[in-house]
Amino acid sequence: MPHAMSTLTADPRQTTLGVLLRLAVPSVANTLSLTCMQFVDGWMVSLLDRHGIGGSVNLAATFNGGITAFVPLAFFNGLVGVVSTLASQATGRQLEDEPARYAWQGLWIAALSGLIFWPLILALHPLFQLSGHTPPLLTSETLFASYMLWAAPLNVAATALGNFFLGLHKPVHQFTAGLIGNALNLLLDWLLIFGNLGCPRLNLLGAALATVAGSAGSLAVLLVVFGSPAYRRRYAGRGLWRPDSGRLWKLLRIGAPAGVLFADDILCWTIFTVAWVDHFGSAAAEAQSAVMRYLTLSFMPAVGLGLAVGALVGQRIGGGDIAGACEAVGWGFRLSLMWMGLCGLAFWLFGRPLAGLLVAGPGEINLVVQMLVFAAVFQIFDAMNVVYISALRSAGDTLVPSLVTMGLAWSICVVGGGAMMHWFAGWGVRGPWTAATLYICLGGLWNGWRWKRQAWRSLDVLGERLAPRSAR
Repeated sequence: MPHAMSTLTADPRQTTLGVLLRLAVPSVANTLSLTCMQFVDGWMVSLLDRHGIGGSVNLAATFNGGITAFVPLAFFNGLVGVVSTLASQATGRQLEDEPARYAWQGLWIAALSGLIFWPLILALHPLFQLSGHTPPLLTSETLFASYMLWAAPLNVAATALGNFFLGLHKPVHQFTAGLIGNALNLLLDWLLIFGNLGCPRLNLLGAALATVAGSAGSLAVLLVVFGSPAYRRRYAGRGLWRPDSGRLWKLLRIGAPAGVLFADDILCWTIFTVAWVDHFGSAAAEAQSAVMRYLTLSFMPAVGLGLAVGALVGQRIGGGDIAGACEAVGWGFRLSLMWMGLCGLAFWLFGRPLAGLLVAGPGEINLVVQMLVFAAVFQIFDAMNVVYISALRSAGDTLVPSLVTMGLAWSICVVGGGAMMHWFAGWGVRGPWTAATLYICLGGLWNGWRWKRQAWRSLDVLGERLAPRSAR
């Protein structure tokens, strides 16, 4: 029944905004639940710092360890993330078997990714030593990053399946999996960090184990749905599960630039944090970790919206509706702009009380307030980055945007941030943050221009060209 593949937009009475909101609500809720989990997780860990446990560097250790482990994970998540692009375009063209074929290729990539992640665990301690970190931060961040790398293949598999469901315009499964995984993580945080209800008190190790369990829980939910009779009959038969070199290559060809861009962005922020900002001392490291928690609150719901935009754009491009795809991007940008603009205003006006929730020292609070001012400035441009990068990826336009964005990241955020740290040392953390703000602003303008230029109209990611329908 090929016509069943594209029921979401079949009713002409449905507006683009209405369809987008139906997709976006569970997608945003999923990322928001993850964001809240990470924020509460950070707050729980910060309580250890307030009591002087583990050298009072637990918050910085979880951020440094987490973001370092996320660099290789980001590549694989970006790679299998284009399962949504291919599944949604196939849905738009009513190619019934194609979404499942790409989901299975994503799962094969996840299964093999451990061959990359697990050997990297041995490199963590020397890597943090190169950054000049000393105990107890060195020991704590190495421990946390090790557990994140160990569980990384679970995260990649969950990303592949989550994007499969998103490409089918069934984001509720992704939301349910995220909600259950996040709830499990928070419960185990409370039990294992503090030793509640008779559980052993493991402090930072408890936070790491809880995060691993949360990832496993999310994947388990997605696997149960994917293996349910309704999906198994449709997507597990006819040899769809087998490795397919042609489709695997297509996934790699489109997904690798997106994965490299995602990993590069995380790597640049890791260098920015671990080498440039942390250079100004432990107070700066703790303040940076707190600020990144707030940036996640702003950024991740917009990412959820961007994923919904991408799913709708992919379906409409697959069906030849170019005007509808552009309309979806326009609405996505307006909604993202509203959310991130409000967050920027909150950062600007309420920086000091926000800082007091996560750090206690007067010096740390002042540093958080300074950094939040920079964050307030680039919120609008970051909204452009989120929506337009997602739209370009769904159109299959990943190579050129990735190369340009990576060039901006290394030249401005990394090299420029390091230069500001050395040449304008008196500015303190404001030097590197000036460079990072400039990078985000220019990146947003570039990706917005790239989408509006519509070079992606000449691409055909599925290899089956359809004539576009006339603009509505």
